[in-house]
Amino acid sequence: MAKRYDNKTKLKVVSFIRDYNTRNGRGGQSAAAKKFNINPITLRKWLEQSGELKTARTERRRKLHSRKRAIPGSNIGILKRMAAIQDQLATLQAEYDQLKLML
Repeated sequence: MAKRYDNKTKLKVVSFIRDYNTRNGRGGQSAAAKKFNINPITLRKWLEQSGELKTARTERRRKLHSRKRAIPGSNIGILKRMAAIQDQLATLQAEYDQLKLML
């Protein structure tokens, strides 16, 4: 039969997970499952209900995207190459137009 947990226990466990993740970066859910002998699926449900899981995922995504952002000035080489290709394209377009007139 399923065991029922009161809100005080739920808050204690969710707080433990949050604190563990703050200190170690991750692994709080596994540590809480072992320490409190609670199924990880139950813990995940509690985290979702408390909003902790959503916040943690959002924070991870924000950090991931901030790492992927270009460093200012690092795209200068790419911009120079794009400008050179645009110049080549303009030259080729002019040549194409001249050849088209010869037909």
